[in-house]
Amino acid sequence: MTNASLNRLTVGFGLSVALMSLLNTLLVIVKDTNPPIKDAMKAASGHHWTTHGIIVIVLFIALGYGFSMVVKEEDWTPLRIGKYIAWSIILSGMALVGFYLTHLL
Repeated sequence: MTNASLNRLTVGFGLSVALMSLLNTLLVIVKDTNPPIKDAMKAASGHHWTTHGIIVIVLFIALGYGFSMVVKEEDWTPLRIGKYIAWSIILSGMALVGFYLTHLL
């Protein structure tokens, strides 16, 4: 495999995927442990999951473009961005499993 670099948008949105995976998990935990937040999210759009989705999509797009403006594309390889995404998904999954297991016990 060559040591290819990625363009700014690919890097920016790759970083956004990684960060939003973690923020999405945090939002799930926060709203499930704070009924007033969950109620406010429900009031905002009719259902808390709808508001949750809107927040995640808007932040994903904003962060993707924001990161795209500040990254140096030559510093990023497909393997590096892939590792960031993979680890964020693994950590997010572990956090969600741990959170919901505490509710079962």
